[in-house]
Amino acid sequence: MRKTQYDYFNEENQKKVPKELYHYTSPKALRGILKSNNLWFSNIYFLNDKSEMKYTYLLILEILPNIKNDLDSEFYKKILARAEYMTCNTYYEEESELFARLEYYVLCLSTEKNCLNLWSNYTKTNDKTGYNIAFSYKGLQDCVETKGYEFVSFASVCYDVNRQKQMLTNTILKFNAKYKNSKNSKEKQVILWDIIDNFKIYSIFLKHPAFADEKEFRIVIGIRTHSHDELCEFEIQNGIFVPHIEHEMPNPEVESIIKSITISPTCDKELAVYSVRKLTNSTKHYFIPIYTSDIPLRTQAN
Repeated sequence: MRKTQYDYFNEENQKKVPKELYHYTSPKALRGILKSNNLWFSNIYFLNDKSEMKYTYLLILEILPNIKNDLDSEFYKKILARAEYMTCNTYYEEESELFARLEYYVLCLSTEKNCLNLWSNYTKTNDKTGYNIAFSYKGLQDCVETKGYEFVSFASVCYDVNRQKQMLTNTILKFNAKYKNSKNSKEKQVILWDIIDNFKIYSIFLKHPAFADEKEFRIVIGIRTHSHDELCEFEIQNGIFVPHIEHEMPNPEVESIIKSITISPTCDKELAVYSVRKLTNSTKHYFIPIYTSDIPLRTQAN
């Protein structure tokens, strides 16, 4: 597994992880996960919040003037140019042209078992019903790490702006020292590639504080673009082909890493529970506890 400066944040968050993590999802996605027995990792550029990838670079633009005098002038200009570039809408073209780069896929979870905002997101659709899959954290960790991906990271999303800025500042200063001590232009270029890679990892895990009540936890895998094409599947959403990686879970008849399924507030709880039980039995996910949320969320159906 590739190591980055981000690891200290990663290791700190692992100490806070509960025994279970929760994946809020749609009826269609729940059926797909159970029928295929696969975890679905979404490409980072196709997550629901379009501003996610830009947020970190906007923070960097705030930080740079405060530490400009501590940075090598050439290094400062390179980092400034990168941050400005990544806050525009043209970086997709660059990403598609880079060969053999690491491309990142994300499984979005939450440490919150019964989150009103997350339920609301999944009851705005025509189905008016969402689902919450409880996973064993250790089961997820064992399942993903045994695959041997080049990059794997497990961590809670950070919403604390001061902490975010401190982490980014520390990273920039660390790489600035390396840049100053580099012997030639080739070494300098490698250092710039490394810090850009760090920024991309940070951009996956740093989010605006407005989303803090979601208490999001993410598992990220990195795969080289030239080697992952046969692994990549495509889901059509609003006419867009959304790439994702399907990672096989352990045989549910031996030991399921799914610990329970909870149904969002719905107008017919008994029928909803019965329908999920029929689905779990038909996909060999036997004996999984099925619950309904007790949050009185109003929907058009009730």
